[in-house]
Amino acid sequence: MNTEFANRIITGLKEAGIDFVSSLPSKSLAPLILAFADYPEFTHVPVANEEDAIGVCAGASLVGRKPVVVIQNSGLVMATYALLDSIYWFGGFPILMILDHRGAFGDGGGFVFSGYGIQVPRILESFQIPFMAVRENDNVAAEIRRGARTARSSGKPAAILLLEEIP
Repeated sequence: MNTEFANRIITGLKEAGIDFVSSLPSKSLAPLILAFADYPEFTHVPVANEEDAIGVCAGASLVGRKPVVVIQNSGLVMATYALLDSIYWFGGFPILMILDHRGAFGDGGGFVFSGYGIQVPRILESFQIPFMAVRENDNVAAEIRRGARTARSSGKPAAILLLEEIP
C-alpha cells in the first residue's frame, strides 16, 4: 500500500464518520496504520491479536463510537471465533472491517496467501457479512462510506477487501 492510497482510505473513513480504529501491526498496511496518529479525530487502539480487535470495536460501538477493524485477511481467519460470537450470541455490532486481501485473483505476489484469498470471501458469505472488493484505482472512499452505512443500518459487520495487484 502506498501513502496516497492510505490517504484515500483515511478520507473515506472520515467521510463515513468513523471515529474509532483497532488494528494489528502489518507491513502491508503500515502506511495506513501509521497515518492514524496524524488524525486526532480517530481513537486508535492497537491490539496484539485479531479477536481483541473485534471485541474492542464491539465495546466501542456499545458506547456510540463508529469503529473500524484494520487487519490482514489472514487476521479474519484468526478472528472468526470472536466474530461469530458477536454476531450469533449478541446479535452483531456495526463494525466496518478493512482487510488487506492478499492472495486474491490477480495478486502475483500473494502466492503464499492464496488459501486466504480463496477462503476469506467464503467465510464472509457463510457469516452473512456483506463485503466489497476494492482495488487501488477504485473509488475506495465511496466504498468505505457504503460499507460503514451498511454496517450501521444492519447493526452487523461489513467488510472492505483491499486488493493489490503485484506482478
